Amino acid sequence: MTPAGGFTNSMHVYVRNQDGMPLMPCTPAKARKLLRAGRAKVVERCPFTIQLGWPCEGHVQEVTLGIDKGSHVTGMCCVVNHESLLTAEMHHRLDVKEKMEARRNHRKNRRARKWHRAPRFHNRASSKRSGRLPPSVKANVEEVIRVVKQIPLPIRQICIEDVQVDLARLNNPTLRGSQYQDPTRLDENLRIACLMRDGYSCQQCGKHDVRLEAHHIIFREHGGKDTLANVLTLCEACHHQLHQGKLSLKVMGVSGHLDQIAQRTMQGKAYLYATLGRTISLSTVFGYETAVYRKHLELPKTHLIDALCIATLATGEQVRVPQTNVYQIGFRPRQTRRRYHDLPRKGQGRVRYQVNDELEGFRKGYTRNHTRAVKYKYGDGCAQRCLRCIMYPN
Repeated sequence: MTPAGGFTNSMHVYVRNQDGMPLMPCTPAKARKLLRAGRAKVVERCPFTIQLGWPCEGHVQEVTLGIDKGSHVTGMCCVVNHESLLTAEMHHRLDVKEKMEARRNHRKNRRARKWHRAPRFHNRASSKRSGRLPPSVKANVEEVIRVVKQIPLPIRQICIEDVQVDLARLNNPTLRGSQYQDPTRLDENLRIACLMRDGYSCQQCGKHDVRLEAHHIIFREHGGKDTLANVLTLCEACHHQLHQGKLSLKVMGVSGHLDQIAQRTMQGKAYLYATLGRTISLSTVFGYETAVYRKHLELPKTHLIDALCIATLATGEQVRVPQTNVYQIGFRPRQTRRRYHDLPRKGQGRVRYQVNDELEGFRKGYTRNHTRAVKYKYGDGCAQRCLRCIMYPN
């Protein structure tokens, strides 16, 4: 990709108005002058953002945000006037499903101990409401929404990459939203035929006197079909390890065209479109359009490059590949209730889950408003010190 208009890929400092509204970024030199003169203050360190001390006019340009939504990694790129202002790569959490399964097992064990209480399986209205998303899908999408709302730029347009080809929508044009998650359990006749073909034994470890399951060699989320050639008999342990990525099959699957149904992706994207489209103009492009444009520019396939191409397709402007203002965003769970690990350890007993829950007298959750605990440790002269001040004393 070639630069346009003598553009130089320089560093940016993000700016907020006195009322907190995002403005166009400035150069580091101008930011230093404002900070030294006391006309601005630092409000965020990553990305480095300053807030003005007076009400600025607020004349901004229309910034376009391109999003390459993925299940593991999402790329984002903000462009305006042939220039990339912010580029980020989000690494989503992948432990939500396992944590939900662990919680379900804990609740099951607790219910088993409460023998005097009648079971209450039909009072969970939230899990049966129309349009409900699985927790793993909803957490994945809400991470994107949370980051978009925190971008320190005046976003006026968002362009998101849709699926490559939505064959489920082609087969059923009325398919919408939560209809993508309609149950498609494996037919019992097909499952029994698979077990009979494989002699009622696991094709990975050879066990035959355990619980057996029919596994899709090509996952259904990747377009695998419910055919006898695409299912394989596995025991419950091997099946679980295979889906966790801890095991590889000894048997190769069948070849052929894969239907890119993308059911899980479309569940989340319908919710994403409805949420972001309430306040910001939103448009979509198909994955094949991004791929053709990226190959035309002879660029490598990464989530950052795809996000840049998506934003470029939305604006019609060529933008140089950014070298600065590139960020890596990660997420970690907010553990506020769990105190100990699931099982006791040999020789240690019950081990606490929160290891670093205190630092220099400050506990988790302290902010600048917790002045009472701060005064007790540092005196009245340091009432505004907090954990961030300790980590960044300057």
